[in-house]
Amino acid sequence: MKTLKPILTAICSGVISLTMVTGAFAQADTDLDTTELDERLLQYWGNETREIETLQKRIYRKESRHEFTLFGGVIPNDAFFSYYPLGLRWDMFFAEDFAFEVWGSYAIRVNSDLEDFLEDNFNQSILVDVPQSLQWLAGVDFLWSPVHGKIGLLTDKLTHFDMHLAFGVGVIGTTVRQLGEETSKIDIAGNIGLGMRVFLSEQLALRLDYRQYFYPAEGGGLSHPAEVTLGVSFFTAAPE
Repeated sequence: MKTLKPILTAICSGVISLTMVTGAFAQADTDLDTTELDERLLQYWGNETREIETLQKRIYRKESRHEFTLFGGVIPNDAFFSYYPLGLRWDMFFAEDFAFEVWGSYAIRVNSDLEDFLEDNFNQSILVDVPQSLQWLAGVDFLWSPVHGKIGLLTDKLTHFDMHLAFGVGVIGTTVRQLGEETSKIDIAGNIGLGMRVFLSEQLALRLDYRQYFYPAEGGGLSHPAEVTLGVSFFTAAPE
């Protein structure tokens, strides 16, 4: 028994020492400063390195503001003509995500290669099958902007954007050609589309839009020109 006593004493001392050391480490972890822990997490996720913080709210507000957009684009889905619309949009934001839009454009018409080929080889006779072409477009739309966010473009600074859906009605001016003679006609049209704004500042943005139009075609059926435009938007000052 006398031989075992020193051994048991040493074992007990070791257990007590280990318990004290473990408790000290646990206490140190408990006392770790919360700010220091947050900084380590930021470094781990890359936010501290990039000097970019997460923003949840829109940085540029649109509610109760007016937007004026000068735009140009192309209507490429006509086999016989290419159209290059130039126009203006005016938007009134009665809420942050909702707006009414009034727009209008003039379509510059250019013959496609197929059109030139038919005219050169068949005179005007075959063009009876292509009786209608666009002159101008105008209408009123309702815009809903359900998506917004931020992107980085070739820099460590963030660029803010939002995306919108468009639904509307309007009128389309067309030229009707029959047997070599041209007359003007106005048709009721509907349209749907989507778009995106990239904000450069509080008053300035770039705007990309796609619109799909529908109107009754001359001779029956439904015409559906598709339009892609790029514009520069100017916003009025935000209300105080």
